[in-house]
Amino acid sequence: MDRGLDSTRGFQNRDPRWHSTLEDLGSVAEVVALTRDYLASLRPEDLAHLPEPCRALRVKAEDDIEYWTLKLSQRHIAVEADVDPVRTQDLFNHLLHASLRISQIRKAIAEGSVTETL
Repeated sequence: MDRGLDSTRGFQNRDPRWHSTLEDLGSVAEVVALTRDYLASLRPEDLAHLPEPCRALRVKAEDDIEYWTLKLSQRHIAVEADVDPVRTQDLFNHLLHASLRISQIRKAIAEGSVTETL
């Protein structure tokens, strides 16, 4: 693995199974489904400690992943008494990785190196 790339993906150490599964997916639909499964695994107390505007997050399609990644990128640095910055950062990392994987899949499809499976 590229040493530079490896050093920028340290967040994967906190949840390596999820991140490695994400890397193995070959379609946008699979990324969306895995992201939905990840969100469903969060406990109510995990959601309660996110920034208030992000507590009702739902993912139905790939654009929802982009939306919540952007929202969390804007909110994760805000100081709020009931917000857990570690939980917020973990969620942001998961959504960002899903967003990046979707971009990789879309690029591969555009280049013709893969065809998307449904």
